[in-house]
Amino acid sequence: MLFASRLQHQPVLDASGRIVGSVKDLVVKLGPKYPYVTAVVVKPSRGEHIFVPWAAVRSFEESEVVLTAPLDEMGKFVQRDNEVLLLKDILDKQIVDTEGKKLIRVGDVKLARIGEKIRIVAVDISGQATMRRLGLGVVADLLTRRPPKFIDWATVDIIGRADPNLKLTVSHDRLGLLHPADLAEIVNRLSPQQRAAVIKSLDDEVAANTLEEMDPEYQVSVLSDMESERASDILEEMDPDDAADLLADLPQEKAEELLALMDKKDADELRKLLEHPETSAGGIMTTEYVAVPVGFTASETIELLRKEAPGIEAIYYLYVVDKEGHLLGACSLRDLLRADPSDKITTFMKTDLIKVDLATEQEEVARLVAKYNLLAVPVVDEENVMQGIVTVDDAIDVVVPTAWKRRFPRVFA
Repeated sequence: MLFASRLQHQPVLDASGRIVGSVKDLVVKLGPKYPYVTAVVVKPSRGEHIFVPWAAVRSFEESEVVLTAPLDEMGKFVQRDNEVLLLKDILDKQIVDTEGKKLIRVGDVKLARIGEKIRIVAVDISGQATMRRLGLGVVADLLTRRPPKFIDWATVDIIGRADPNLKLTVSHDRLGLLHPADLAEIVNRLSPQQRAAVIKSLDDEVAANTLEEMDPEYQVSVLSDMESERASDILEEMDPDDAADLLADLPQEKAEELLALMDKKDADELRKLLEHPETSAGGIMTTEYVAVPVGFTASETIELLRKEAPGIEAIYYLYVVDKEGHLLGACSLRDLLRADPSDKITTFMKTDLIKVDLATEQEEVARLVAKYNLLAVPVVDEENVMQGIVTVDDAIDVVVPTAWKRRFPRVFA
């Protein structure tokens, strides 16, 4: 096994055995599960750093590197888009441990010979890594009985490097596998530049879910710094109530710009939500719910549910409405599944509903949710026309601080 910290400054010899410089860094190609070294950056005794391709390396050890040709036959070092410098860009940098769902700092990098390549296999985040880099590795082994703490490279993902102009072309697939709440907790702790880089690397749906979980002030900064086209795409993927809240926190000019880039139907829906005071039921409701025509049977309702469910994040109740959209009743999924397929929905829906109007204060909505153990409350206008619903998670937001809310299980996710 090789450690990156022990390779720096090691002598580089040409084919005749003459020392021609020292190791400055290693070039690593990102993309494979275990990235491999593609070249050695050599610092000659005089002049600029030299790029030595892996094919020109005869021997590679912690004690020395031996080349197959004279150093002056090699070219200047030019870093390519899909490559990073092992010592400069990874050592001491923050990475995401996608297995442990946390940020870690790389103390050292462990490499191994696999076939004809030298590959990164793990990172060392233990105290021994620091002592090893100070040349006290033997002392560290004598003073502690704990083995080095290695994390398999396959479970980590780079989130930032020192050079802001260096573009990472590989996707952050492993980050996308994290639960949005875990990813948001990590992203909240990053620098603004790193935060933007992570969100930018995610697909629209994952980015939207992560943004919904982030602290409000970070939501605004990330969306403000993002390209408008991408920002509008992410807003379209967010729950309407969350998207409206975020737009309300943006400067009006920026909000209008994003709305203009969105699908007209989605934009009109958000503009409608933005008309209501933030502290009212209209301001915290979502317009995503299932409305069932009054004449439907149980089987027809189930078919409707199959068609509409993919576009709705959470379905707690089904709301029965007439042709004008007036709220007539509601039923739970349990009621629907227990009904005979031929039963009219009017025969098992409940008509004695707890509902609120658009102007109802959010504290009152939260009180009703708690008092009646509801998962959602329908919101109607003055003529009893269905406008939306306030879900239990938004009711919790009203009465529970954000930091404490995250300690509750997301039974509604």
